[in-house]
Amino acid sequence: MVRMKSAMRVFAILACALVLAGCKDTEKEIALDRAAAAEAALTKATADLARAEKQATNLKEELEAAKNARDELEQQVKQLTSDRDKATTTLSVGSLEEAKKLADQSGGQTANVAELQKTIVDQRVIIQQQATALEQLRNIIDRLRRAPPRGAAEPNAAAPGQQ
Repeated sequence: MVRMKSAMRVFAILACALVLAGCKDTEKEIALDRAAAAEAALTKATADLARAEKQATNLKEELEAAKNARDELEQQVKQLTSDRDKATTTLSVGSLEEAKKLADQSGGQTANVAELQKTIVDQRVIIQQQATALEQLRNIIDRLRRAPPRGAAEPNAAAPGQQ
């Protein structure tokens, strides 16, 4: 019996060891599963981080390109503003000169118009004088047509010896 008790003890110890060993395998499997999940999550996080870094690099490049484009546009705006101001100044000076020329021309035109109006008045006076002279000539022609020829007897006058 002592032997049996010893064998039972050994058997009980082995059973406990097997049970405990089996428990440790489950915990180990759980730990391994957790480790695998953590490793997968780490791999995914690493990939996400690499993608985010690449996107950040691309965004920085785009931002730099946008800043360069903005600077170029600002420079063009400054140049166009400068050109416009120069053109406005030139146009203002040119406009003043053109206005002076036009004023001089209009002064000359005014004198020409006044001279032409005087000529028109003079021509009208001459036309009126000629119309009066023409009317007088027509009256003379009409009187001459109505007057009997010289030496001819008047038609209403009685012939000598007819009374």
